[in-house]
Amino acid sequence: MKKHFVAMFFPLVLFAGSIDCIKYNFICMHLEFLITEPFDNDMKSLLPVLQKRIKKTINSISGSLLNGKDKFTGRASMPHSFNLKDGLTSSLYLVEVGEGKKMIVAVDDDPIFDKLSLTLFRLVDNEKGDSVYKEIGQRLYKNQGLLK
Repeated sequence: MKKHFVAMFFPLVLFAGSIDCIKYNFICMHLEFLITEPFDNDMKSLLPVLQKRIKKTINSISGSLLNGKDKFTGRASMPHSFNLKDGLTSSLYLVEVGEGKKMIVAVDDDPIFDKLSLTLFRLVDNEKGDSVYKEIGQRLYKNQGLLK
């Protein structure tokens, strides 16, 4: 049976309060979280205290995506370069979230619908981050027919 990474999304409450809209130059941009089943399962496998700490870090990092990206870029990397068709560039990142964990995410800007989507693919141990990042990227871009 073939599994698809983005076939199912499960909403998680990652932060308290409203951070979904921030005004910048009279533009209201929304941050949308798309959470895959594997990421949801990774989070559920952690002790509640670790889940809480990681969610707090994710809130802080994701909030920075709407106002300068400083916290995000300080923790994010692209450890593998994917050779994509038509001059496209990857939006996949490996992000350090503390507690010995890294998450594999995609950040996609959608100016038509005035939103920024943060897709959370996996949460893995630091030492597995690079290999899982490469595996997800190759599977994702191959399934979309985007790899050269």
